[in-house]
Amino acid sequence: MLSLVTGPTTEPLSLAEVKAHLRLDSTSDPSPTEDVELAAWITAARQYVETFTHRACITQTWDLKLDGFPCDAAIVLPNPPLISITTATGLVVTYTATTGTLTTWAEANYTVDAPAGPEAGRGSLRPAYGVFYPSTRDVVNAVTVRFVAGYGAANTVPAGIKAAMKLLIGHWWANREAVNIGNSTSELPLAVASLLWPFKAW
Repeated sequence: MLSLVTGPTTEPLSLAEVKAHLRLDSTSDPSPTEDVELAAWITAARQYVETFTHRACITQTWDLKLDGFPCDAAIVLPNPPLISITTATGLVVTYTATTGTLTTWAEANYTVDAPAGPEAGRGSLRPAYGVFYPSTRDVVNAVTVRFVAGYGAANTVPAGIKAAMKLLIGHWWANREAVNIGNSTSELPLAVASLLWPFKAW
């Protein structure tokens, strides 16, 4: 089970960037009410991008809960890129021991793979050489891996992702419902998927 602990504190695009894309005056156009709507669309566009690509844009903290440690396999962490590789920066592994005690698995017991770059794959952790996963009590969500993911600040989000967000917001601004193009109904411009496919994490 995956659950969000701390969401992003900012968005990949600012209101000013979106207004510039939409060719709106930065101060008088649109109305304050529409500013609020644009801000909501920025968040919605980021959430769409994250759902489509299976990755995180801005720094955010997640809990991955498992019913136990895998036998010999690595624990794969979703929502790349993984930007936390030590307890000091947010990655913490806890588990319910066979005694029922909530225990923190020491960092020295595992190694972390955190691929970097705009199209980074999923991060993972596995026991260090000569170390085995600890035994856990047979309970639901016996293991919790808390990790931090995302590209970091807004200025580090890849240009392709930002461009897709701008197209999404522009489409929503111009069309408040699905658009009939020829004999088909289009809810999103095709260029959005084209821009996002290279970032899709499988």
